[in-house]
Amino acid sequence: MKKLLLLISFILLSQLTIIAQDAPPEPNPKAEEKIQSLEVAFISRKLELTPEEAQKFWPVFNEYKKEVRKIHQEHRKNPNADVLEMEQNLLNTRKKYREQFTGVIGQTRMNEFFKAEHQFKAVLLNKIKERRPERPGGGIPKERRSKN
Repeated sequence: MKKLLLLISFILLSQLTIIAQDAPPEPNPKAEEKIQSLEVAFISRKLELTPEEAQKFWPVFNEYKKEVRKIHQEHRKNPNADVLEMEQNLLNTRKKYREQFTGVIGQTRMNEFFKAEHQFKAVLLNKIKERRPERPGGGIPKERRSKN
């Protein structure tokens, strides 16, 4: 009887360990805040905003980022969601805010803003790759790699 109880408890504990490993990591609010502040500094440096421009630009930027985050969160909730649909929603959001950004910083620097946003993502991804230990498959967990 003791052996049976021991065996059952061992099986249950091993199943809980497996379930806990499959759970996606919880977002770290401090890390998100740090990334946001790095992004703001990066964009500020790229755009060289005057104090008057900054006063008008950052509220529009915050609204824009809130909508972009919402699109990404909705996509993460549904892993089977159409990627092209998400990209179209992001493009529509960029077009929606294009006029507001242009009104504050002009056409040329509005284009620089969207380039800087893209550059920041690339720099961030490179930093993350540098900090991660090398794994087979280029850092992609085995269960997430596509089977071609």
